[in-house]
Amino acid sequence: MIKKYFTFDKNLNLTPSNSLKNKKKLFKNSKSKYFDLANYTNIGYYLVTPLLFGVLLGLYLDKNFKTGTFVKLGVFVGAAGALYNLFRLIK
Repeated sequence: MIKKYFTFDKNLNLTPSNSLKNKKKLFKNSKSKYFDLANYTNIGYYLVTPLLFGVLLGLYLDKNFKTGTFVKLGVFVGAAGALYNLFRLIK
């Protein structure tokens, strides 16, 4: 079975390739600072998204049940989710 690899050409069109040479060449020519910037941006999303989701869910539940405890619970669960994501990234 022949594995099919794909690469990007100069116009960013996807073209088929049968070897890994072009793939290795592509990564050698790319600038690592852009990849580092993308990774750091993803870390921000991994930390903020669970916290924001927990707070918004807590506000929604507080509005429907007319209580004041779900926001606190949402912050706690969101913070736990953010810490779990951070642990998973470090591991």
